[in-house]
Amino acid sequence: MEAKIRRQQAMVETRRAMVLDAAKVVFAKVGLERASMREIAKQAGYTPGALYAYFSGKQELLAALLDDMLRRLQEVVLLAKAPKGRSELGVVTKGQAWLAFFISQPREMELALSLLVGTGTLRVSPEISRALHIQVRKTLDPVGAVLLAMGATPRQVEVEMESLLAHGLGLLLSQDASRLQSSEQSPEALFAGYLQDLERRYQLPAPSDAPAKRVPVAAPQVDLFGQDRSS
Repeated sequence: MEAKIRRQQAMVETRRAMVLDAAKVVFAKVGLERASMREIAKQAGYTPGALYAYFSGKQELLAALLDDMLRRLQEVVLLAKAPKGRSELGVVTKGQAWLAFFISQPREMELALSLLVGTGTLRVSPEISRALHIQVRKTLDPVGAVLLAMGATPRQVEVEMESLLAHGLGLLLSQDASRLQSSEQSPEALFAGYLQDLERRYQLPAPSDAPAKRVPVAAPQVDLFGQDRSS
């Protein structure tokens, strides 16, 4: 009986994967907003009604696609390594890997922004939106782990990662709208500057004759427009 259940589960997972692969093809051809469940079913070789055995609708299908993408993103960030002997640069290295993943894959960036920020006409339910926010926030956990190793408190890390996520999504929106033209204003350059400032706030003080206990204190935080958010 258990073997039969496992086979059935494996079959369901395989068919779900086929539907998701078909959805990626359709989205690449016509875009997220114009894609329909009927077109995705046709691409997958199913009837439209058969798709609803695996996904309740387009929102759930999109959320599943984003979940798959975020798993790959988290692995990319986790595997990003600072230069040898410069572990303190892990914040910048991993943060840059996070942004580069999106910019190098515009369709996946479009999907993330559509569901997380609500660009275009796509809207998801509050429940799906909250779940996706938690998932995309977790992709920055490797950056937070570096800050913890540098001496930041869990509370500081939580605040910094939420701020980093907001900053990154804002830059991706600007990139998507082609509002940043010069290399100095590119999302990569602006995000690197933010990451460097973040890293400096938690670095060890300069060596002295007597060892000193480090108490990391976060400097005033500024938002995307340079406004102090700490007061």
